[in-house]
Amino acid sequence: MGVPAVNRALELFMLAAALSGAACASDGATGTSNASGVTPNTRAPAGSVTCGTAKAIFTRSPVALTDFFGWVPLGNMGPPAHTFPTDHQYIYVNDPSSQAPRRDVNIVAPSDIIITKAHEATNTPGSSDYTLEFSPCAEVYAQFGHVLTIAPSILNQLGAFDQYCNTYSPAPGASVSTCETKFVAIRVRAGEIIGTAGGPSPHSFGLDFWLWDARVSPIAYANPSHWSKSNDSFDGFHVVAASDYFADPASSEIASRVGSFDGKTRRTVTPTGGSIAVDVPGTAMGFWFNASQPTYPEVPHLAIAPDNVDPTRIAFSIGTSLPGWTRGIVWFTPANAGTVNRNPSHITADGTTYCYEGSGPWVILARLVDATTLRLEAKPQSVSSCAATAPWTFSSAAFDYKR
Repeated sequence: MGVPAVNRALELFMLAAALSGAACASDGATGTSNASGVTPNTRAPAGSVTCGTAKAIFTRSPVALTDFFGWVPLGNMGPPAHTFPTDHQYIYVNDPSSQAPRRDVNIVAPSDIIITKAHEATNTPGSSDYTLEFSPCAEVYAQFGHVLTIAPSILNQLGAFDQYCNTYSPAPGASVSTCETKFVAIRVRAGEIIGTAGGPSPHSFGLDFWLWDARVSPIAYANPSHWSKSNDSFDGFHVVAASDYFADPASSEIASRVGSFDGKTRRTVTPTGGSIAVDVPGTAMGFWFNASQPTYPEVPHLAIAPDNVDPTRIAFSIGTSLPGWTRGIVWFTPANAGTVNRNPSHITADGTTYCYEGSGPWVILARLVDATTLRLEAKPQSVSSCAATAPWTFSSAAFDYKR
C-alpha cells in the first residue's frame, strides 16, 4: 500500500485475509462447487425481499466511523497470498504502522439483513476467527471476514460448525482449517451488534467485506474459464465494491475514508470503491497464470494492474513462478510511448521487448509473445535501470505466463 515501514505487517494482514477467504475464492463465491465448477444452490435466503433497482442498500457503517482508520478499495495486491487484485475491501480498525495495543470494536448490521451461514477458521501460524455470510435482499449477497467474535445470540442460532471441514495451504508456510455451519436464516435489524473485529492478534488489523450483486453486468475477464460461476451469480463475475452500496449520510462519510489503510490518502478516481476488472484482452494488462497450476491459490501467478488507491501507478504483482524474483510487488509510473515503462494496456504481440524500472534495484523485461502468452524476466536485483541492462534479451530465466 505504498508504506514501506509497514509492508510486512500489511502482508501478514493480507495473508490472514487469504486464509479466511481462500475457500470462498476457490469456487468464486461462498458455496461449495460441483464438478462442473458451478455452485448449484442459490444462497438468497427464503423470505428475503427483492432489491429492485436500488443500489443504496446499506444504511449504517458496519464499524463506527470513530472506530476505523481507512477503508481500502477493491483491487489491493500483496503477493504471494494476494497476487491477484483482491475481490473484497478492508476496514482497518488497527493501524499496522503503530505499536499501540490492538483493540477490538463492534460490528453492526449495515441494514436489515439475514445471516445465512458462518465459517470458523483456525490459521497457522497462530490465529482463529469467523466469517459471516449474509444477505440484505434477494439479489445481493455479502460476507464479513476476520470476525473476531460472534454475538452470543447469533452464535447460539448458527448451530454446529461441522460442515465442509477441510485443511489447505493458501500460501507457502501457511495452512488453514475451516468448518462451516449449515444454512440458516437469522434476521438481524440494522444497527444491531453482530460481533467484533480486531483484537490482540498481530493479524487483527480489521474487517474484510465482500459483496456480490447478481444484477450487474458480468466482469469481462480475458479468459473466463479461469473463474468459476454460480447459478445465483454470487461469484467472481459479479464482485462489487461494498462501499458504493450505502445511502447517505453513511455513503458520504464512508467515501471520505476510502483509500489507504491509514485513512490519509483518499482514492479520487472512479469507481471510488475500486475494481478487479483489470483485464485488457490482447495486451499485457491484467491477470496471468502459471499454466501448470490451478487458478487458486494465487501463489504461482501474476497480475499487472493499477494500484487500488492511486490508479495512476501500475503494479507488477508477482507470485512464486518467476525465477530469481523475491520482491513480490513493485510499482511504476506508466508511459504512453517508448519501450521503457510503457503502459501495459498498450503492449500487444508486436515482437517488441519492453523494459520496466522503478525506485529501487529492480528491472523487468516483458514481451507479449501472442495474445495469450506473456514472457517475463527479472534481471539481477543489483540492477536499477533499463539502460544498464541493454540490449534487452531473454535468457533461460524467463518465464511464460498464460491466459
